[in-house]
Amino acid sequence: MNSPSQLLNTHGYYCSTVHGYSMYPLLFDHKDSVYIEKAKEFKKYDVVLFKRKSGQLVLHRIVGFDGDTLLICGDNEFKIEKVKKEQVLGKMTEFSRKNKEYTVNNFWYKLYSKVWCFSFPTKRVLRKIYTVINRNKNNYG
Repeated sequence: MNSPSQLLNTHGYYCSTVHGYSMYPLLFDHKDSVYIEKAKEFKKYDVVLFKRKSGQLVLHRIVGFDGDTLLICGDNEFKIEKVKKEQVLGKMTEFSRKNKEYTVNNFWYKLYSKVWCFSFPTKRVLRKIYTVINRNKNNYG
């Protein structure tokens, strides 16, 4: 079986179902799929597949730059991680949900990306509010 790194190097792309909740609400665990293409250039808001020093593969969003270092964070996380460009295997160009495909050039996707990153400082508060509303809705609804 070929690894994502091998597939990206050989074919220039890699497709997979998402595992985990770090990119929620954009991507749903075991439900959505992503299409990753090999890339050398990156910009803010790109979702990239990178390899941590531990060897773990992670799909997170670029929220900024510090020189040649990418500042990366999952949409459902609060900790910014510093990643060297050499660690990045590729970037997401499409994703699918319920057999419907979306590209990263889609207007709604671009709007979501910018709003989500802009709201980063208030994400903890928004998440707490969402949790409280959901808990009350489940308890009283």
